[in-house]
Amino acid sequence: MTVGKQERNVTDNKMLSVIPIAGIFFKFLLFNAIWCYYTTFTPFSCWESYATAFVATLLLSVPYILTRHIAAGVLVMSVLDIWMVANLMYYRTYFSAIPLSSYMLAGNLADFLPSVTASLRWCDWLFPVSTVVTVFLTFRIDCRQKITLRFRRRTYFVLLIFSCALLSINLSVRGGFIAIYRALRSSAHQHASGPPLYTLFGTLYFDYAEELSELTEEQEREIHAWLSGRPPLVPVPDIECRDNCILILAESLESWVLNLTVENQEITPYLNKLLKEPSTLYAPHVLTQVNGGRSIDAQLLMLVGLLPLQTGAYSCRFPFNTYHTLPKAMKELKGARNYLLTVDKTKTWNQGAVARSFGIDTIISYPDFRMTETFGNRKRLGDKAFFAQCREKIEKGEVWHSGENVFIQMVTYSGHSPFKMPESLKTVHFSNRVPEIMADYMTVAHYTDEAIGKFVEYLKNHPEYERTMVVITGDHEGLADHRKELCHTKAGKGIISEDEFTPFIVLNSPVPIHYLKVMGQIDIYPTLLNLLGLEKFRWSGIGQSILDPRKPGIAISPKRKIEGDTLHISADELLRMQQSQVISDRIIRFDKLKDLR
Repeated sequence: MTVGKQERNVTDNKMLSVIPIAGIFFKFLLFNAIWCYYTTFTPFSCWESYATAFVATLLLSVPYILTRHIAAGVLVMSVLDIWMVANLMYYRTYFSAIPLSSYMLAGNLADFLPSVTASLRWCDWLFPVSTVVTVFLTFRIDCRQKITLRFRRRTYFVLLIFSCALLSINLSVRGGFIAIYRALRSSAHQHASGPPLYTLFGTLYFDYAEELSELTEEQEREIHAWLSGRPPLVPVPDIECRDNCILILAESLESWVLNLTVENQEITPYLNKLLKEPSTLYAPHVLTQVNGGRSIDAQLLMLVGLLPLQTGAYSCRFPFNTYHTLPKAMKELKGARNYLLTVDKTKTWNQGAVARSFGIDTIISYPDFRMTETFGNRKRLGDKAFFAQCREKIEKGEVWHSGENVFIQMVTYSGHSPFKMPESLKTVHFSNRVPEIMADYMTVAHYTDEAIGKFVEYLKNHPEYERTMVVITGDHEGLADHRKELCHTKAGKGIISEDEFTPFIVLNSPVPIHYLKVMGQIDIYPTLLNLLGLEKFRWSGIGQSILDPRKPGIAISPKRKIEGDTLHISADELLRMQQSQVISDRIIRFDKLKDLR
């Protein structure tokens, strides 16, 4: 019997196979298994994982049950495949399911297509394969395993109603879904277990409900109590603070490439030389703390001293909040003019609106640069050409007018995943003994190192350099979920850091130290306030300056893991660190910085 005749037999005789329903349920279990591989397998020991997946399966089977056509089931399964794979790919970079607000940013994927496809893994293909297998089995299964439509419809809807009611009653008895999910998000070990426990549908509903929530009096008290417990930002005695600050955010720059030689090739010779200068501050163990906004989150961390939202990108959800920032402090206390130079378009991550909210006076972006040397699918300006044209703009007086104090933020692009660059621009080459992605990353790092080094050489000859502090740091780690795999290769073991550390380098620093403890990106903001003599500014952030001898050598990751010397930290300090993400989220979500005057 042909496939067409088989399908006609199924529908004409009002017979339905249970296989498509089982196929949908299998997809939920497959998603949970892959998700838990990256997080924790605890959800597999919880009944909620199976109950919510079963209820979701019954709901998604409605089109197949009503139409009696396998085509309806295939459509549902195909959409489910795409959605689940997209969320797994998103987690590998952002460590969360796709937030509800981020679905409105789907158009931005065209710009980041290479990075997106780089997140695919072989296990993701099991989703479309399971759809094909489900269709095959539906037509090949023995007729005795099929049941009548009348019986199936009645049983199906009774089972659906009963399952939904039972799940709803259980959630209500335990305090309601929102309260349960909120507590789960605050858990130190299960904060990422929401999607397998309550499916992606539950995650989206929680995001929607949180958008509608209001700050309670108890939450308001918790914010004030936490902020009042911060140690004050104390001026460092007897230092000569700088009047100008140039902040270079190097895309995906990690610490492990510094002071590294591979196959007789020094990866970052320019930066290595700068690290040895007597006026350099260097902290190699800066824990990446960005979340769903990646690069734009880095700007929040370093310029505002706030941790990112727990879900979504603040730049798209709350771009017009009141933010007290390093640029605003420079303007108020030093009369500085603030510049942003980026090769990206201002619409990317809503950068233009954020820059204005942060107090940037002049934005020089994608249209203002000549595309003389382009990188990647997005055809953005390469770092060497970027810094060369920034120099031109300074020399022409477009940036940093004579005699003015400045804050200049420069955002590079070449280090963007998947670290592919034109052969003509490569200045180092590695043998096939080095894994491809490791070699690509080091090649780009070598290229960016030279671009930054030559720009710094130019700055040293600038008449205002003695009053200028140059900050070089990575906006976030770059290897994402490739890290674990590379750390176990022969070439990567002992070289690639198992931790997600970016470097914090301050040239011409008034306090030249090498800080070897763990710190967070959140600690950069108060440290810069210290170095620039801006302690009187109304907001000192939720981090702590590394120039404060009381600062513990710890930081919290987006996965809620405390990194650093936890053995010598009190239980109260660890609790405050764990609470910091929730407190920062509320400050942003409810625009609480507007209360500071």
